Amino acid sequence: MKRQLWWMIGAGTMVFAAHAAWYMAGASVGWAYFQQHDYWLGLSYAVAAVFVVYSWQRVRQRQRGGVAGMVGGLTWAGALYWTGCWLLGCCGSPLLPVYLGLFGATVLDLAKPLVLIVTLASVAIGVWWMRRAEARGTGCGCGPSACGAGNQPTSTGAGTTDPVEEIRAELAEGMNLPKCQQCGCMGDALQQIRGALPDLASDVAVWQTRMKPIKYACLGCAHCYPAVAMNTLHRAFPELAGTASLSCEFEVRDDIWPPVPGEYHTFCEGDSCPVAVSTLASVELAETLARRRPRALCIVGKTETENIGIDKLIKNTITNRTIRYLVVAGREPQGHATGQTLLALAANGVDDSMRVVGSPGKRPILRNVTRDEVEQFRRQVQVVDMIGCEDAAQIEAKLAELASAPTDSTPPPAQLARVPVIRAEPPAQIEMDRAGYFVIVPRADRQLIVVEHYDYNNQLLRVIEGRDARSLYSTIIQNGWVTQLSHAAYLGKELARAETALQRGEKYIQDGA
Repeated sequence: MKRQLWWMIGAGTMVFAAHAAWYMAGASVGWAYFQQHDYWLGLSYAVAAVFVVYSWQRVRQRQRGGVAGMVGGLTWAGALYWTGCWLLGCCGSPLLPVYLGLFGATVLDLAKPLVLIVTLASVAIGVWWMRRAEARGTGCGCGPSACGAGNQPTSTGAGTTDPVEEIRAELAEGMNLPKCQQCGCMGDALQQIRGALPDLASDVAVWQTRMKPIKYACLGCAHCYPAVAMNTLHRAFPELAGTASLSCEFEVRDDIWPPVPGEYHTFCEGDSCPVAVSTLASVELAETLARRRPRALCIVGKTETENIGIDKLIKNTITNRTIRYLVVAGREPQGHATGQTLLALAANGVDDSMRVVGSPGKRPILRNVTRDEVEQFRRQVQVVDMIGCEDAAQIEAKLAELASAPTDSTPPPAQLARVPVIRAEPPAQIEMDRAGYFVIVPRADRQLIVVEHYDYNNQLLRVIEGRDARSLYSTIIQNGWVTQLSHAAYLGKELARAETALQRGEKYIQDGA
């Protein structure tokens, strides 16, 4: 940020100095530039130049509206020069004698400062419009690829890269997209980056208020903004890699194989089926192999993500001692290098933060397996690279070849790491929140949820209005109007009930704490 500020100050100073030098060089009196108040024009041009540099920096950060701001700033600087010159009587303009005749010499003391005032007002409007365009996703009207930004890092001048600005740019661009506003990946990234990077806390707080109810955990987008932001965070601040990552969870079943349910086809019949097949994103290929049911096939299914998908694959593989090979076939999922991550896992394992070493994936961090389970997988299973192959006959031939290969020994099945299961109990007592209590009132006539905040003297402290539960409880939490976790949980539950009642046109009655 300091580098960007110095660039803007430098640009304004250079333009002002150049304008002063040009005027003073042609004047008969050396200090006529200041005596005749021409410095007001120089300041106007300097402000316009600062706006141009500011807009260019927004372009480099892939912010929408930056291109228009930069072009507008250049156009405005030129218009200022020629219009101001004409109106003030230079450049052969006949207007100066007219002004002098009508208003006298005092017109010179007013006209030049007026140009600076108009410039400042115009630049303020330009900055406001640019930020509004970024917030609403308008401006150039296209994504980063179409706008030519691609995946280039954010430059902050002199060929350097500021990781915090790169993270800000990625998240800002993603938050322009409705799909990101409903994505669990973005929600997780905002939550974790807000705590990890204080410099972005205020920006993230604003973006969190724009998040909508989560509809999906991951869409497998070709360019995943939160994933790129988190990768930048891990690369620039490795000490945060163990605590900041996008979260994923799944069910692990006891005493049944495969222990992790999913879209799998299983055919385990003794030691004659030692091959598992991952078809990556080729769902139809998995179904074709399941119909043909090669004799060597033990389990087949898709693996679409380079984190939770591989977590599931590891657990389902190491819990069956029959499986000695994993054939990775089919097409790579869009936006995920899942197949290449599996190859990197087999070759290199994971680092201390459970990131697959050498993976080209965006989020190759395994959060649902232990290091021992990863090593068991690497010892037990040989990964066979058939990435890109969707020919079921070729894959079937490879399975037969692998099944006929000699084997030294059959490893025992692994015992999966278990997390504790705790039975919930009702609270022994309810502790009141010192910040007060809330009364929730859905207003069907306005399609709003009104929340009244009272202290324990029943005095109304404030009224919060919103159209959905998420916006309301986020606002309340961010402002510190709730201080007990139990109270926050209760408030979230009641706001969700109120939102549902409002949407369905039903009556809402607030429950007790």
